[in-house]
Amino acid sequence: MRSPANFPAHLVSVLDLSEQQIGYVFERASEMRMMPRQEAAMILQGMILAVLFFQPSTRTRLGFEAAALRLGGKVTGFADPGSTRSVDYIAETLDDTVRVVSEFSDAIVLRHYVSGAGRRASQAAHCPVINGGDGANEHPTQALSDAWLMHRRCGGLSGLVVGLVGDPGTRVLRSLVYLLARLQVRRLLFLVPPSVPFQADPAQKYVHTTLPADLVMALKAAGTAYEFRSDVTELLEEADAIEMMPIDVPALEADPRSLAPHGYVTPERYRVTASKIRAIASKALILHPGPRKDELHTDVDSLPSGLYFDQVADAIYLRMAVLEILCKTRGS
Repeated sequence: MRSPANFPAHLVSVLDLSEQQIGYVFERASEMRMMPRQEAAMILQGMILAVLFFQPSTRTRLGFEAAALRLGGKVTGFADPGSTRSVDYIAETLDDTVRVVSEFSDAIVLRHYVSGAGRRASQAAHCPVINGGDGANEHPTQALSDAWLMHRRCGGLSGLVVGLVGDPGTRVLRSLVYLLARLQVRRLLFLVPPSVPFQADPAQKYVHTTLPADLVMALKAAGTAYEFRSDVTELLEEADAIEMMPIDVPALEADPRSLAPHGYVTPERYRVTASKIRAIASKALILHPGPRKDELHTDVDSLPSGLYFDQVADAIYLRMAVLEILCKTRGS
C-alpha cells in the first residue's frame, strides 16, 4: 500500500487518522517487524526525538526511545519535569516549553496529566507531536499497537468480538473504542466498574452499564454493536480478544507529585487467571496495556493466549512506523 495522501502532521488522537491511514500504519509496522536491523537504522539517521514526560512512564517512554534508536535517530528530553523550568517557581507554559524543544528536535512525544495537552502542544510545535497520553483523554499509539496485534493474530479485525475490561474513563480504553468502532469489529463487550465505589459485597452479581457520553456517541455513529457483561468468564467464553485494564486507576489528570500509593484488591469477577481460562477452554487472546495490578494474574503469562509481554515487544514496531511516517511527511 502506498502512503495515503494528507497524512496528518501530528498524531494526537486516533480520530486524526482515516481508515486508509490506519491500514498503512499497520502495514508499515508489519514491514518494520521483518526489516533487518541495519536497514531500519538508516531510516531516521541524524534525526532527534524529544521525549517530554510530565507523568511517569515505562513502556511508552522507553518504547519510543528504543524505536528512535532502532531507526538510527537520537533521543533527548526528560522523564522528570522537575529538572526543567516548566514547573515549580518558574512554571514556563507548556506552549513555550514545546516551542523551545521543537527548535532542536525533529519530533516530540509528549505525556501530560492535562487532557488536551497533546493538541495544545501540536499547535505550538514546529515539528510533529505524538500524544503519549494526555490526562484521561487519549493514548493513540497504545491503542494502535494493541489493535494491530489483534489484527495480526486474528487475521483482521472485521467481524471480531472484543472484550474490554476496566475503567471506561481511561485514555487507553477511550482511544481503543474510537479505533475499534471504526474498523468493523462485530461487537464490543464491556465489563466496567460501577460509577460509585463498591459496596460491602463486591461479589454481588449485577451488570454495570455506564460509559462516558463520548464513547456512546462514537459507537452509535459507527454503528458498532456493544453490550455489557457482569463477569469476566462471560468475556472468556464469547470474545476473540480481551483487553484487560485496572478498574481502579489513579487520577490521570492529577499532577503525579500529588499522588500517594494505595492498596486495592480487584473483585474476583474482574480478574483473569489461568484456571478460569482452562475451565472453559477459552481461546480468547488476553491483552493488557500495562502496568497491571491483580486483575491479570501472572499465571496467564505462560499461556499461548497471554500476550502482555508480546504487546511490549511488538509495540516498538508500531512506534517505529509512526515516527517514520510523521518525520517523512514533514520532510516531503
